[in-house]
Amino acid sequence: MLYYTIHNNYLIKQDQNTKNTMWLHVEDPTSQEIDTLTKTYKLPKDYLSAVLDDEENSRSEGLQQKIMKKAVLLLLQFPYEMTSPSGFQQFETYPLSLIITPENRIITVTKYPLPFFKRIKEHYFKPNDNNPEMNILLEILWQVVLSFNRCLKQTKTKLDHLENQIKVSTQNEQLYQIMDIQKSLVSFDEATSANLKTLTAFAHTELFQENHALKNHLHDILVETQQALTSANIHLKFATHMNDTFSSAVSNNLNNVMKILTSVTIVLTIPTIIGGIYGMNVKLPIAKNPYAFWIIMVGTVIISWVTIRILKKKNLL
Repeated sequence: MLYYTIHNNYLIKQDQNTKNTMWLHVEDPTSQEIDTLTKTYKLPKDYLSAVLDDEENSRSEGLQQKIMKKAVLLLLQFPYEMTSPSGFQQFETYPLSLIITPENRIITVTKYPLPFFKRIKEHYFKPNDNNPEMNILLEILWQVVLSFNRCLKQTKTKLDHLENQIKVSTQNEQLYQIMDIQKSLVSFDEATSANLKTLTAFAHTELFQENHALKNHLHDILVETQQALTSANIHLKFATHMNDTFSSAVSNNLNNVMKILTSVTIVLTIPTIIGGIYGMNVKLPIAKNPYAFWIIMVGTVIISWVTIRILKKKNLL
């Protein structure tokens, strides 16, 4: 477990849990840690254990209270970079539990390291009308949303790079990369859509509607989440279209290669046939001519040249 409080507008790490602790972060919790937190803060066990299931979807609990008497849960999903089975970059989405206790203490629980954890620790918390704990919560929510947009920018850059390879591609490697990108974008689309519903419910609850500063920050988070959802949809459509185009381009490029090789084979077959004929032990025309070799060579070159011109004219070479 990691304990943090705010000092001089920055998060500082504490050695142990104290009354001044504002944020408690747990990564890959053990059964003992889950039991300890459950008893200490009187939390439902599934608030903490839900993150152990990679397929857990976004949801919220405890938002119907007018006065906070029990902990509120926001279960969101965040992107996590990994290597796909085909060996390329891919993003998965995993759950993150954000718990607000009645004492306004923030507890976050995750099974995997947060890719934006360092950004939160180094953030400058500018004083405002919100209490420090809410500012920490808002920054965590903001970084969750921004992490999707950062990953989507990386994905767009990869798609643009792959698009430039369409004309010359004859291998399946690019198709595997697009397939991994499609998997990532499908996960992003589902995760941002579910996150948007959870955050919208959180923003419209009576507990937070009365706080105008908090309401304005949540509005910005919702706008950014909607932007991430829209971008994921656009990139997914583009990747699907590119996959079809890539498949056609790869097939067409292979056909062009085969067409050229076939034409070259036809041209090279001409001297082979002529050489084979004049290699027979029978009487042949101009066999006794002292210039027979050169006549045959010139004739072979002329026939090959004419064949090449015909193939080029018919766009076969």
